[in-house]
Amino acid sequence: MIEAFLFGWIGWPIGMLVNGLANALPRRRVVPLWEDGGGLPSAWIRAVRTGAFPRRRDLIVELGVPILWGLTAARFGLSTRAGLVALYLTVLVLVTVTDLERRRIYDAVMLPAMALAAILAPVSPWLGAGPVGAWLMGLGAFVFFFLMAMLTRGGIGGGDATLAAFIGLTTGFPQGLHALAYGILIAGGVSLFLLLTRRATLKTAIPYGPFLALGGAIGLLGWITS
Repeated sequence: MIEAFLFGWIGWPIGMLVNGLANALPRRRVVPLWEDGGGLPSAWIRAVRTGAFPRRRDLIVELGVPILWGLTAARFGLSTRAGLVALYLTVLVLVTVTDLERRRIYDAVMLPAMALAAILAPVSPWLGAGPVGAWLMGLGAFVFFFLMAMLTRGGIGGGDATLAAFIGLTTGFPQGLHALAYGILIAGGVSLFLLLTRRATLKTAIPYGPFLALGGAIGLLGWITS
């Protein structure tokens, strides 16, 4: 319980950073670390101080990231695994926000994240089949989704391919296959629901990244068994 509380506090400023990055990436600006008045760039503090209700996304992300960090610590304790999984989950949150809002998964986020996951694979003992399995899983996932992006001509984007590679690198083999399968199944189920309820048509662009990210989160938290 104490571990979850501590990780939650660490996750709070990380959530602010995610909001800052989601705002700055489309404009290619520097992420502000402080408000104009010198305070923390916190949506919740801003709401209390000004009485104005911030964007719902800012509030959700700033609350959701600490919850994810706390959940990770509750799951794995104070360990290297908990720290790395919390970091990887943070990347998935950022990807989800930018894909929902901008229909973009930015290389400026994914390429460093993939490189970090590849470098840290040898010190990530939870990876199925070890670091080699993770590297091959990441490569295979990228190739598969890249080919799908070419075949669908816009249904799946190149950013989805890099996201799939990141999920493969961070979950290993065969857990990565299961995580991606979960994401694909969830995406199919939600898309079918939207079609049946006429909230979308076959021509409606539905972002794929958030579903892959959800599957990746399930895999990272160890909720998938081989």
